Amino acid sequence: MFFLAGKFILALLLLLVGIKALSRNLHQLSGGRFHLLLKKATSTPGRGFFVGLIVTIFLQSSSLVTVMVVGFINGGFLTLTQGLSIIIGANLGTTITSQLFSIETGFLIIPLLLAGFILLLTELFLKRSFGGKVLLSIAVLFCGIQLLIVTLHPLADTVLFRQLFAFSRGALWKGIITGTTAAAIIQSSSVTIGMVILLAREGFLTFPQALAIAVGADLGTCLTSLLAAIGTIRAAKRVAWGHLFFNMCSIFLVMLFWNPFVRIAEMTSGDVARQVANAHALYNLLGAAFFLPLVDKYAILLQYIVAGQKDKLTRRKKLGI
Repeated sequence: MFFLAGKFILALLLLLVGIKALSRNLHQLSGGRFHLLLKKATSTPGRGFFVGLIVTIFLQSSSLVTVMVVGFINGGFLTLTQGLSIIIGANLGTTITSQLFSIETGFLIIPLLLAGFILLLTELFLKRSFGGKVLLSIAVLFCGIQLLIVTLHPLADTVLFRQLFAFSRGALWKGIITGTTAAAIIQSSSVTIGMVILLAREGFLTFPQALAIAVGADLGTCLTSLLAAIGTIRAAKRVAWGHLFFNMCSIFLVMLFWNPFVRIAEMTSGDVARQVANAHALYNLLGAAFFLPLVDKYAILLQYIVAGQKDKLTRRKKLGI
C-alpha cells in the first residue's frame, strides 16, 4: 500500500510539473507565434471542437487532451471558450477509441525524451531554441498520465471492482455511480468501457446496465483534469470544472429520455458489444450538439460559478453586502 501511495504521489507530481513546464517552455519557444497559431486554429467553437476531436483520436486519450488544455489555458495560449470547445470535441473523440484497437500513449514517451534531449543539446550548441524543452515537458506529462494509470490499473482485477459491477444492477443511478467510480480509480474511461463490453458480451450485464456504466465512466475521468488544475490560474480551474459540469449535464439530459435512447441504440446493431460502443458515441454526439452552440454562454456562466476571491468581493460590493 505504501508503494502504491508513493507511485500515486509521484504520478501527481509529474502531472503538475509537466503542465507548468509546458506552459513556461511554450512561452519561451514561441515568443507569441504559437499563441497566434493556436488561437487561429480554435478561433470558433466549431474549429475548437474539431481540434479536440482530431487530437483525441490521434492521442487515444481524452484525459491527456483535457490535461493539456488546462496547461495551455494556464500558459495563456487559450481562452476559456476555446478550451471548452476542445474538451467537447475530446469527449466525442474518445468514443472513436472505444471502437478501434487501443493504442497506448506510453509508446511515445521514449521517442519524445530522446528527441527532446537531442534538441536540447543542439540548443546548447547553437544557442538557439528548437523546442527541446517543450518535448521534454510533454514527455513528463505522458509519464504522469501513464504512471497514474499503471498505479491504479491493478485495482480493476480486485474483489472491489467485481462488487461494484454487481452493485450496478437494478437501477440506472447505480450503473452511473459504478462507471464514475471505476473510471475515477482507473483514470481511463476506455479501460472501464472495455471491461463493461466484455461483461456484457459474456452475459454478466444487460445492455442498459452496460450503457449506464459507460455513461458514468465519462464523468469519472473528469478527476484527471481537476487534479491537473491544482495550482493553476483561475481560467484553467474553470475549464476543468466546466468539463465536469458538461458531463454531469449530459448525464442528466440522457436520463430524462433514457428508455427511448436505449431503444434507439439497440437498433444500431445486433451485437451487444457494438450496441454499447455505438450508444456511447451517440450519447457524446448529442451532448456536443447541445452544448457547442451555447459554449460562449457556458463560459460566462462558469466565470460566476468558479469565481476567485477578488470576484467574490467585487460581487458583494455590487450587491451592497
